[in-house]
Amino acid sequence: MSVSALARRLGVAPSTLRTWDRRYGIGPSVHPQGSHRRYTPRDVARLECMQQALDGGANSAEAARYAINALATYSSESGLRPGDENLDDNSVNGTKTGSSNLLSSFSGLVDADAAVRNLSGALLARDVVTIRRIVVRAVAERGFSSMWTTVVAPVLEWADEGRNSDAAAASVRVFGECVAGILSTMTLDAPIGGGGRVLLVQVPADTPGAIPADPYGLEFRALGAALATASVDTRIALPLCRSALLAAVTNAEPDVIVLWLPAAGCDVASLLRAIRRRRTGLTMLAGGPGGRTQSLPRTIAALGALDAAVDAVAAVT
Repeated sequence: MSVSALARRLGVAPSTLRTWDRRYGIGPSVHPQGSHRRYTPRDVARLECMQQALDGGANSAEAARYAINALATYSSESGLRPGDENLDDNSVNGTKTGSSNLLSSFSGLVDADAAVRNLSGALLARDVVTIRRIVVRAVAERGFSSMWTTVVAPVLEWADEGRNSDAAAASVRVFGECVAGILSTMTLDAPIGGGGRVLLVQVPADTPGAIPADPYGLEFRALGAALATASVDTRIALPLCRSALLAAVTNAEPDVIVLWLPAAGCDVASLLRAIRRRRTGLTMLAGGPGGRTQSLPRTIAALGALDAAVDAVAAVT
């Protein structure tokens, strides 16, 4: 494609494309003898990635880095070469093919929300700056619970389905660590809310060395961040053993305790008795993988999905 044709396709000025080429090296890679340089399908895909990053709030330098990393990561992990049939482009009428919109194609989320596609692309590119930017922007635009259910959760589900290679596992690890950090920052930065004090505690499994279903504790951290941003006075504890859990109950002096139960199971009845010996008059709720699978005593209510869980906790504070 020529500079003018691609500028029309992307909705930018030709001078903008020339500036991106000069400053960031994202330009046409074909230069026929005696003619102007031309953009290949791969060049077009890279610039569309850059445009999506700009739409997501990145500045030009960040968007250029994201686009270069995304295409490089895709090529190395898929084995495709520039010019393969998967990069077909109809430059006559300017119609986008599914493959030229490469970010959607390689993420496997063609029909998904734009924020989900951008986030999955940032995940494949290992671009933690863009991951953070997309998540924070989604919270501002949609609210925390909606951000989690409509943006992060679909990418987590998609990434988990793709854990069939070392490269995919590395991407999932980067994403998990990045999102965990974002959620922790949101929790710490939220102003302390009013009302009763809530202690959200991750209950250790009775079986030593049990592998958690959610190794990064993202659901647990998401609930903590959602409560904090909803102006609930929330304290969070991640004790390694039952004695540490009970010490946290004594020290935090909560009015409400939310027990995040492990999938590996624990003796909930005996834990409740031990907690009540430490502090009386408590309201107790339970969530987590174990809260969905274990039968709970009648004195403790089970939490539902994230938005319902936030409402249930807020209602008793």
